[in-house]
Amino acid sequence: MTVDLAVNLLAAIIAFVCGIFARVAYQRVRSWRLALNRRRIREQRHPRFTRDWLVHYYLNQGRAEDLYVATANGEQIRVPFLVRPTWHLSGVAEDALIQQTAPQRQSTVQINQKLLKRRSSYMSMSGADGEPWNDLIACAAGVHETAQHPQIRVILAEYFQYLSACGPLEDETYRAVRGRRRTPIRDRALGSAADAAQARLGAHALGMQVAIVFEHEDAHKILIQRRSYSVSIYGGALAVVPVFGCQTLDLSAATPVSLFHNFLREMYEELYGGVEVERRATRVDPRWFYKQPPISRLRAAYAKKLLQFELLGFGFDALNGEMDVLALAFFRNSRFSKTELSEMATNWEINNIQVWDLFGEELSRAILCGEFSPGSVYTITRSREFITAQESNRHAT
Repeated sequence: MTVDLAVNLLAAIIAFVCGIFARVAYQRVRSWRLALNRRRIREQRHPRFTRDWLVHYYLNQGRAEDLYVATANGEQIRVPFLVRPTWHLSGVAEDALIQQTAPQRQSTVQINQKLLKRRSSYMSMSGADGEPWNDLIACAAGVHETAQHPQIRVILAEYFQYLSACGPLEDETYRAVRGRRRTPIRDRALGSAADAAQARLGAHALGMQVAIVFEHEDAHKILIQRRSYSVSIYGGALAVVPVFGCQTLDLSAATPVSLFHNFLREMYEELYGGVEVERRATRVDPRWFYKQPPISRLRAAYAKKLLQFELLGFGFDALNGEMDVLALAFFRNSRFSKTELSEMATNWEINNIQVWDLFGEELSRAILCGEFSPGSVYTITRSREFITAQESNRHAT
């Protein structure tokens, strides 16, 4: 009996020790797999990961003319950004470009809970208050060509509707780059610029990328950011600043979408620490922040034509079908560098911001190496073209 008791005790001890080792081994394997998955997600969300595959997809479809061609350091590269010749804008006002209704029409896309759960594992799905961020955002419902210029039809969608509509296309692209050949979503909805113009996914987010350019010591400077890994797309990439999704004036379906208002709002939030503009219904007048010193100075500069806000064009990001409207905010005197830069700070969307030479070789090399998001490549190169043409005209007269 004593022997049996000893054997049972020894067996219990061995089982206990084995259980501990098993749990430790499981935790280590789990931690290793999570770390590997995080590295894989970070790798695939950089624009370099998908650039070549996307470019070759459209070349193989015979749609080379749909890809934006950027020139830097005398070299030309195709960028996975879908455009048509009429989408390069010159002197088009936003009221003429944006076609919308009052109240705004809304998307009918069904929310994909499985996709949202996957996304929440590597990107923030909550606002500053910790609650799920599912506000209404502006989306492109299609592009209508007129005799004068194109028009973008705008509808609204919940943020989760946008993720549910465009997220599967993005995920399909990552799988294709890793070796899976079938791309039924892309073939149906984004096989060409003409397909993209139909906005078949039902909630193509309408974003903006704006180049802030200013004159300093006889040179043109531009603000460049390194994107945070917490943003919805292209975490870790270089980009112009600000980069943002558009919303209506009061974040409801009752008011219009204004591109310039969204620019001012994002400047206040993203560069001047004005977090309060993110919160719904905290002020009766949605333009209340226009009177705050940073924005009031920008509006005064705009009124005096010291700030030029120019729409450069628009197109569809080939990765996920998001539409980007690209613009230039050009400050014409050194006041910007003396007054505004010292007051700017980054928010959660940005790792850091630096001042680069707009026409410098460093910026050109970064473009050619695939460091920038596609929309930012368009914004930078078109800003260079716009300012070069404007300076040439000024000297000619």
